[in-house]
Amino acid sequence: MRAGEIDSSSTSKTTSISAHYTNVSIFSEACENAHTLEKFDVYKSTGQIKTEEIKTADGVKKRVIAADKEFVESLYHTTLRLNFTDGEKLFGLGQAEEGVWNLRETTQYLHQANKKIAIPFLISSNGYGLLFTTQSPAIFCDSKAYGSYFYTNADYFLDYFFIAPDSFTQIIARMRSLTGKATMPPKYALGYIQSQKRYESQEEILATAAEFKKRNIPLSLIVLDWLSWEDGMWGQKSFDKSRFPDVPAMVEKLHKDNVHFMISIWPTMAEQSENYKEMKEKGTLLTGVNICNAFEPAARQLYWTQAKRGLADYGVESWWCDSSEPVTPEWNHYEKQTPEKTYNEYLQVTSDIMPPQKANAYGLYHARGMFEGQKKDFPDRRMLILTRSGYPGSQQYGIALWSGDTSAKWSVLKNQVVQACQFGLTGIPYWTVDIGAFFVKRGAPWYWDGDYPDASENQAYKKLYIRWFQFGAFLPMFRAHGTDCRREPWAFCDKTNIYYDILVKFIRLRYELMPYIYSVAARVWKDDESFIRPLFMEFSDNACFDICSQYMFGPSIMVCPVTNAMYFNKEGQELTNIEKTIDVYLPNDCSWYDWWTGKKYDGGQWIKADAPLEKIPIFVKEGSIIPVERDGKLIPLRFTDKQGNCEPFELYEDNGDGNDYLDGNYTITKLK
Repeated sequence: MRAGEIDSSSTSKTTSISAHYTNVSIFSEACENAHTLEKFDVYKSTGQIKTEEIKTADGVKKRVIAADKEFVESLYHTTLRLNFTDGEKLFGLGQAEEGVWNLRETTQYLHQANKKIAIPFLISSNGYGLLFTTQSPAIFCDSKAYGSYFYTNADYFLDYFFIAPDSFTQIIARMRSLTGKATMPPKYALGYIQSQKRYESQEEILATAAEFKKRNIPLSLIVLDWLSWEDGMWGQKSFDKSRFPDVPAMVEKLHKDNVHFMISIWPTMAEQSENYKEMKEKGTLLTGVNICNAFEPAARQLYWTQAKRGLADYGVESWWCDSSEPVTPEWNHYEKQTPEKTYNEYLQVTSDIMPPQKANAYGLYHARGMFEGQKKDFPDRRMLILTRSGYPGSQQYGIALWSGDTSAKWSVLKNQVVQACQFGLTGIPYWTVDIGAFFVKRGAPWYWDGDYPDASENQAYKKLYIRWFQFGAFLPMFRAHGTDCRREPWAFCDKTNIYYDILVKFIRLRYELMPYIYSVAARVWKDDESFIRPLFMEFSDNACFDICSQYMFGPSIMVCPVTNAMYFNKEGQELTNIEKTIDVYLPNDCSWYDWWTGKKYDGGQWIKADAPLEKIPIFVKEGSIIPVERDGKLIPLRFTDKQGNCEPFELYEDNGDGNDYLDGNYTITKLK
């Protein structure tokens, strides 16, 4: 709807989908005042701008505290009022840390934050999706007091897409037809990724990779977190030569061992850095602050030029675009703020430096600049960007998102599984976590809130780490990262080596499943499928709408993470009389095989699944073929149905990198 000054419309729209239902309304706008648009004026900071510096977890940032204002344009606050049916369930809207599954009777504040990824896309249990085209911060509300509505803070008009094809899978496909296809990641992105805060030198990186080789532990990618630059030059896209004297030689040595290299870069730059001075001179910073203005093409081009000149030309081949929601005001407080206060503070801070109608989409434009730059200068290299913020459309720029700087608690791990299910509904297929949580100990600020002061020396934390690791092994990206303790597998060795052995077991399982995983990645690209699939996306069993503790990893493997302590509490006291099982639901559309034992179960029932420390429950849908690689040989594992049959599996193979797959340079072998 194009806006007038204020437009309140009482016309409602009701849609019936005969392919699903007969004479049943599945979606309706409100009967009265369905659309409201309220005009307001937008001003930008100009002239004399007074700022202050704030030390944050993402470096020293500037904040505008006073400025002259100049009129820019008029925009609109928009409100769409909706009617939902009795019993209807709603899912999506990206990643929120609270672990809410069904969004009915909740209020959700959609803004970007360290542990929050706002995606304005809802999916209903009635079989439709709502994709809002806004790039503005927004509010979704469904309450008895205020009704049901979707509010955007700043837009030119009220606009959304109603998507109702024949299946939930097709809702995701239609969303991508509107916002862009997902790219195919390089194959190494799907292996094991070793990271931590932080590797301090070239020597340490090479020694770590060499230790993996010595121990015969597969490794695909090693990550250099912050401070690759010279001391005091935060955000400078270059290497401190005293610690990284010969990066090309380092990368060449890693490649000889089939290990790739990723580095973190930041849109915030210290004022004494050459990158900042160059951007300041060319006018490519956000107003009044030390952050690249990724909304502007010239700024994106310069940002890439700096990354190429100082990093890519030395061998850097993949990117960790950290802090891609460049303002996180909630982290400037020692006490955690309420959701509505955090939302309002985000509006205030972003309105001082960026267009309010784009304030949720900085990460989208940031990734676009990196993607377009690499495509021009390194056309034969697939893009891989790990980043903390994205938006609909980000999937076309080679990104994987992660859930931010979490704290080591069982409750957080439980919520991470819900986040995985929610994010599987965004249309952005690649998502991961900091295995073991970023913060393990407890610090002064609210966000530094781990339960384990002695970190990896604590038996209780080691067990939590194992469960997080098992969960991470069945995410699109499998990555260990965090602070407070080392994260290499041997950091968890003890007299029995039970923890080390389990970690290595799951790394090797990941590579054993690589033919399946890489083929699923191809289906994500070719056929607009998903990696993480909440159960209701795949099965007609109505019970699946209420389950967010399990998910499908691709079309055939159901993963059931363990999210409760079974052995020790956080104080290290041993727990007694705790069954080493978890409750697992088997959808009634088919029978199921236990991955570990081969035992077959009928669907349509809850079972007590064995869950000792060395395994998590994994089940395979009957009628599936799972291709695995063992001792260099491809083996198709068959999980037959009642008639002894399996659906054919399309095994995808290409050279693992490069973009010639877009020209059809790949092979698909049908396994029967």
